[in-house]
Amino acid sequence: MMKPVLTTLLLLSAVFLPKARSQQAYAFETRDIANFWEAFDQLRYAESTADSVQIIQQTYTDRASRCFRKFLRMRGFTAEEYVAKISAYPKFWHSVRPLTEGISHQKPRIDSVFRTFRQSLPGFRQPDLCFAIGCLRTGGTTTSSLILIGAEIAASDSTVDPSELTPWLKSIVGHTGGIVAMVAHECIHIQQARHKLGSLGKQRLLRQCIKEGAADFLCVLLLGLNINAPIHQYGLAHEAELIRQFQTDLQTTPNDYSNWLYNGGRATEVPADLGYFIGYRIAEAYYNKMANKKVAIKHLLNPGKYIKIYRKSGYLQ
Repeated sequence: MMKPVLTTLLLLSAVFLPKARSQQAYAFETRDIANFWEAFDQLRYAESTADSVQIIQQTYTDRASRCFRKFLRMRGFTAEEYVAKISAYPKFWHSVRPLTEGISHQKPRIDSVFRTFRQSLPGFRQPDLCFAIGCLRTGGTTTSSLILIGAEIAASDSTVDPSELTPWLKSIVGHTGGIVAMVAHECIHIQQARHKLGSLGKQRLLRQCIKEGAADFLCVLLLGLNINAPIHQYGLAHEAELIRQFQTDLQTTPNDYSNWLYNGGRATEVPADLGYFIGYRIAEAYYNKMANKKVAIKHLLNPGKYIKIYRKSGYLQ
């Protein structure tokens, strides 16, 4: 009597186990967004700045999920900063609210991103996801196995009201490609983190730009998603002059990427973060020259290969 049962179980496992592996479970944490808007609604009863700070502290940051606590530590968000940003940009916050509250509806598209990456990226590492409201300073970051998304930036689209924002924020908010694109970009960084390289060693300018640009390139290649489309538009229109400046900086300040990456608060004459574009073009040139595309993708995920990638790409040379 047991033999038919065992046969049935084996058949079922053959049918369902591959599907289970292709849809690997992961955490999808959004409760901190609900906590933020609960605190936001309570601010109408605050009679002073101190009251507002206490509300944000008690209703939002003190109730942080385990993954959001990591985000708070990594970015140093404080209740005081939240209150200042909320007070400065009320039109923005009201307009972005429904976009952040609807993030759970994006999960099927994010599942599709992970399936594509699992099929295309060697040794794919499945990350967990944490969505929270930040202080308009980061769209996303990672630990070794966790993607942390600043939903107020990543979820913004053309419907938000940016009129009160600073010039740099206006250039970012609504122009990052959406939640799915941000998750995809940060997921590539999770895969890159499998290859340890300390502080990137020598040639930090070149290596860090390729790291960011490779993430952009692989997202475009595999998904058609790009969090930096406006930067790329500017870069293509001014590529020759950007190449000249980058070549100069490689010679004079090879370990300083402050003029090329993460410089949103300082860039005035040109768009911030143009190192993403330079890195993208290096990654693209390398990929196009490689006959074995699978090996090319594998190398683009390995920061230890980035000097070799630069040399083989022929870009800038």
